[in-house]
Amino acid sequence: MPSRRLTRQDKRRANRARILQAARKVFAQHGYHGATIGEIADEAGLSNGAVYYNFANKEDLFLALLDEWRTELIRDVETAVGSSGGAGPEHSFQDEVRHVVETLKRGREWRLLLFEFVTYAARNPEFRERFAAGRQTFKTALASALADRIAAHRLQPVASPGQLAVLVAALVNGLAVDELTEPGGIPDDLLATALLALIDPGTPAGPALAT
Repeated sequence: MPSRRLTRQDKRRANRARILQAARKVFAQHGYHGATIGEIADEAGLSNGAVYYNFANKEDLFLALLDEWRTELIRDVETAVGSSGGAGPEHSFQDEVRHVVETLKRGREWRLLLFEFVTYAARNPEFRERFAAGRQTFKTALASALADRIAAHRLQPVASPGQLAVLVAALVNGLAVDELTEPGGIPDDLLATALLALIDPGTPAGPALAT
C-alpha cells in the first residue's frame, strides 16, 4: 500500500518538532541570551525562515519549549501514578515512590533549561506569569497524584497533598542544582528517602530503601 503523501500541515508539524528539539539543545548549551535563531535553524537543518514561519521570535520559541517541558512532566507523572495505581498488592508504597522519583528526574539538558526558564522569568514579568501558571498546573497534577496514592495506602503525611507538591518540586529543583555542579554527588535514593519521610513518616529510614 503506498504511503500517504505528507500534507503542508504534516510538514509544518514535523518542522516544528525539529525546531523544538534543536532549541532544547541550543538553549541548554548557550543560554537564552547566547542562543540565536540562526544556530537553532542550523541545528534543526532548516532555514531561518522556517523557524520564523513556526515561531514569531526567539521568546515565542522559548515559551513553546517551556510548554513542551511542562506537558512532558505532567504526562510522565500521570503515567507513573497510573502504573502505580494499577499495581497489585505486592507493590509497596516505597516502590511507587521510587517509580515516581525516576519519572521526575531529568537529564542535564533539561536541568540547564530549567534554570534558563527561572532566570528569564525572574527578569520578565510577562514570561513570569506564564511560567508560574504552568508551574501551578504541574503542582496541581502532582498533588492529585499524591492524594490518590495517599488514600490508596491509607497514609498520614506531614502536610496536605498541595503542600507536599510544593515541597516535592522544591526538592527536585534543589537537587538538580547540586547535580549540575556536583555530577554523581547525589545518592540515587536521597530524593525517595526525603519524600517517604514527608508522605509516610512511619517508614524506617535507610534499610527500607535499600536496593
